[in-house]
Amino acid sequence: MKYKIGKSTQKDAKQAIEEAAGGLKEPKLILFYSGVEQFEAYTIEMKKMFPDSIIMGSTTYVSLCKEGAYKDTLMVLGIEEGIECFGDVLEEVDKYPLKYVRRVENCVKQLANPRNTICLEFSTALISSEELILSTLNSVLDEKKIPLIGGSAGDHGVAEKTMVSLNGIVYDKACVFVLIRNLKGAIKLYKENIYEPTEHHFIATKVDVRKRIVHELNHEPAAKAMAKALNTRVDQLGPYLDNRPLGRIIGNDMYITANQMVLPDNSIAYHARVYSNSQVVLLQPASYKEVIEKTIEKIRRDIPHASLAIMIHCLARSILFEQDGYINAYARKMGEAVGDYVAFSGYGEQLNEQHFNQTMAIAVFE
Repeated sequence: MKYKIGKSTQKDAKQAIEEAAGGLKEPKLILFYSGVEQFEAYTIEMKKMFPDSIIMGSTTYVSLCKEGAYKDTLMVLGIEEGIECFGDVLEEVDKYPLKYVRRVENCVKQLANPRNTICLEFSTALISSEELILSTLNSVLDEKKIPLIGGSAGDHGVAEKTMVSLNGIVYDKACVFVLIRNLKGAIKLYKENIYEPTEHHFIATKVDVRKRIVHELNHEPAAKAMAKALNTRVDQLGPYLDNRPLGRIIGNDMYITANQMVLPDNSIAYHARVYSNSQVVLLQPASYKEVIEKTIEKIRRDIPHASLAIMIHCLARSILFEQDGYINAYARKMGEAVGDYVAFSGYGEQLNEQHFNQTMAIAVFE
């Protein structure tokens, strides 16, 4: 693969793009990440500079690459050779993303071969639309066995506004996606969570799926069941929620669902759907540095000569690593595992059919 990764802290959008994307000639695909404030300006200027490229962007809490972690920075990945790619957008994702399913079908039809292809998507966050997006995309992708990886956009951590963009247009209620085919090898997907199960297992016996609210666990008000498991009172449950998420058990796998808030009726709102009669488990923090080492070992064993990687890193993980003074060391350590990569940090992660939280997902190109 022939590509370039660049970054800039220039305030002027044109100057920032010239610095971060300097040296790119005719990129087939550009991915870029930035803070909220300059995102629209970067989107417009990037399209002027590279009118014939597929250009896909997302707002982020922080951007990562093998050199470290960067805030208030434009980060750009431009790929010139080694891939085939086709992109488009799903609009009205909070209501009717299925209206735009033909756009997914048209992209798939243009592929010479669906083998060694992934769908990479960036979605706007804070509108509880990820599950609708995934069902729309996978209604087409599943038939061709094209795996999906993506993330919900980020902001400064204040949950106010997130944006994505495609080819010079900014969206605040949309999913932008691109099918990427690696012409020289496979693409392998991984996810990593830094939480482990406790002994407290539940059945979600009453839920509001669309609103992501769990009313009852084991036929008991959800907040009361959770408080009992944590040996505390409901009115003192709040401080536990940030680092005691739920794990949704699906087959032999587990997906993290982050707590949002305890509601007055003793139900709990979450950041991903929990389905009726599903098995869930209360999670607790694991030794995350040990988990990261195991992930790195597995990637190195599977792909000893990675050419590039694209990572989705949860905003909550990024904040935790910042608080521990570890985020720059983490960014560099992942570089040791996969070489060049880019990552953004947002409000959710997606892999194939599942939307989840507080997780790292990564696509590694051979």
